[in-house]
Amino acid sequence: MFGSGFAIAFVFIAYLGLQVLLPAVINNSNKTPEFNDSKAAEVIEQESSSTPKMTTNNDFKLYKNSSAKMEVPESGGILSIASINTPAGNKFPSTYQLWITESEFWQVKTNEQNIEIEQLKYPTVLPIDAVDATMRKQAGYAMSTMTVHSEAITSLKMGNGSWHDKDMNGKTKITKEGVVFIQPNEF
Repeated sequence: MFGSGFAIAFVFIAYLGLQVLLPAVINNSNKTPEFNDSKAAEVIEQESSSTPKMTTNNDFKLYKNSSAKMEVPESGGILSIASINTPAGNKFPSTYQLWITESEFWQVKTNEQNIEIEQLKYPTVLPIDAVDATMRKQAGYAMSTMTVHSEAITSLKMGNGSWHDKDMNGKTKITKEGVVFIQPNEF
């Protein structure tokens, strides 16, 4: 009798921890990414779209709904994104992002429509391990990490959009330096 009551209490506490406390801690990271030598990014504009505003509050989520599935392409770079502290009154969520290819490693910070980029030293460890470690150090966690096809990069360089955009609360964009990032939609 005592053992079953203890088991029920343990399951309830574990459930609360996983459903309430852990997401609250992850989503309220107080870290501010460090940029030492950033510059304003020159973004290649894509054709406009009639994407409806999907959120009504200031809780930014990369994917618009949970049914969106990420496909892993055979080639390209790795893009990782985290939502960071957004100043009160901003119309767009602030993000910290990492973009790594076979030869370059970049960090990206979005604040409203302003984009800052900084090239980082290329890692000696596996690229995904470098992305994971850098994201944890700079932002505390990653909301999402995805790979991007070389075809999508070519499309972005030509000023066209990405097929990823239909499932995201943002637009996939590229800088003149070849840095791929997500420009979040307005809240």
